[in-house]
Amino acid sequence: MTRSLALPSRLRAALPASIACLACFAAGALYGAGGLRGTPARADSESGAQGHGTAAPPAGAKAPIQEVLHCPLAFAGIHLLKEMPEWSRVAYHFCKPVNADLNQCVLYDGTGPDAKLIGIEYLVSDAVYQKMPPEEKAYWHDHKHEVDAGLLKSLTQTGEDERKTLAAVRPLWGKVYHTWSSGLDYPRGPARLYWSVTGEAPYILSPDAKLPPELAGAAGARP
Repeated sequence: MTRSLALPSRLRAALPASIACLACFAAGALYGAGGLRGTPARADSESGAQGHGTAAPPAGAKAPIQEVLHCPLAFAGIHLLKEMPEWSRVAYHFCKPVNADLNQCVLYDGTGPDAKLIGIEYLVSDAVYQKMPPEEKAYWHDHKHEVDAGLLKSLTQTGEDERKTLAAVRPLWGKVYHTWSSGLDYPRGPARLYWSVTGEAPYILSPDAKLPPELAGAAGARP
């Protein structure tokens, strides 16, 4: 995902926009012409067609995720179940800023129109993390090793643009829960706390973990 958000002004200004734009890939696939996949477009009242419950929302109303469409960055990463770190899940992060110290992300298991929503992650600055009581810090992981080992990968940026954005993500702290941790046909059981790959036992990526194509060449990812 060096720990402070006191970045150079140019990079600090770019970070909220970059982080905010993480949702373009999945959300853009979900929201196309005519709305969500499988949802009929709103009937044109002037043509006399019946809406059948698909009336347009009030003027100005929109789903929060719509605010992060058409953006430059989306990234794939690996999460480990904190209580059983040999269990890993690939998560595609799509985020937006709440303020300068807090970002909120929705997590999917892919980027296509059929991707499942599997969890949420909050990202905070090091300044916020350092003020947390010890019992709260136990829920937050860092992103240093993930970035250094190539375990976070942009889906929409390459080269220097990707490097700068991930360098800005590196000092952030994350609190991530997977709401779909088990079950094939529907999510089963409670939401579970997940963790980052830290490079230190027990949070080391298992040799049996299957990496997606975006991360298959990650250097230093495995023990």
